[in-house]
Amino acid sequence: MPPVEPPPSRPLPEGFLPPNCTFSEQDWPVLARQWFPVSRVDEVPAKPRQVILLNLRLAIYRMPDGIRIGRDMCPHRGLPLSTGRIEDDELVCAYHGLRYGSDGQCRKAPEKLALKTVECFRITMFPAVERHGLVWTCLIPQGEPGIPDIHSTIEASDPEHPASPIKLQYEDWMGSTKFEFSEGEITIDPEHHRSLQDLALNEYQRLFSEMGLITTAPALQPSRA
Repeated sequence: MPPVEPPPSRPLPEGFLPPNCTFSEQDWPVLARQWFPVSRVDEVPAKPRQVILLNLRLAIYRMPDGIRIGRDMCPHRGLPLSTGRIEDDELVCAYHGLRYGSDGQCRKAPEKLALKTVECFRITMFPAVERHGLVWTCLIPQGEPGIPDIHSTIEASDPEHPASPIKLQYEDWMGSTKFEFSEGEITIDPEHHRSLQDLALNEYQRLFSEMGLITTAPALQPSRA
């Protein structure tokens, strides 16, 4: 497995919620502690691409030293980094040309911006872990990656239905997925736990669908957010 350079233990500030969040302010930070697959490894391009996780826009891209995931927002003016490009070992913002290293730290800015220092600009970065042929991340990482074991098989090619490198069986997924929802020292009651599990599984299935993975999962349940 490729080495993973961990970002800060909590990349996002305490109490953060994505703009126009469809999850409740109580549920979002609990769900954000879970690990989610955001892309197939073989589909991570050298050019940044936007993915959305729990209503938060992320930019995923491949650098010379590995796959990176950052918030899709340049810290200079808040414009999307997914419109940028990779040059050598730097991510270049398409709007003002600021250049960021693999750790998200700004390395260089055009002189015309008259910035005092580039050290004050840093992309909010998230972990990127490759497992099961997928790239997984967590918005509020805590300790070791909580990524479940998944049964996977290689499918035969079909001209009418392009093969996915991974076939996820819903029964196997449900049997291996162990969500550990917590709110500090507060115990989550069983009904709320079921609601959080529904929301998490909905998000997994949405992501699987966007990645073109074939699943035997039933239709999505209505969100309780």
